[in-house]
Amino acid sequence: MEVHGIDMTREAYRISTPLDGVDVKGYVPENLVMEMLGISRRPGHGEVYGWLEKHFAAVETALKTRHTGGAPKAPFDRIILAEEF
Repeated sequence: MEVHGIDMTREAYRISTPLDGVDVKGYVPENLVMEMLGISRRPGHGEVYGWLEKHFAAVETALKTRHTGGAPKAPFDRIILAEEF
């Protein structure tokens, strides 16, 4: 999984991962990270990257589930594909 920085308009981090020979792109909302970190302020980049590293498998699973037409389990159901936005 690669992190491509924040999209300030969407208040989400752009991510991508190769799945089935396709580079699947998606968004991880900042509010999901804030909620899971238990903070009420915007997280710093280091905090987000640490969170993404810790939850790497769940984030990738959510992208794969969306990519194959399913719905990820909460709270990762807020991770969406780029084309869904």
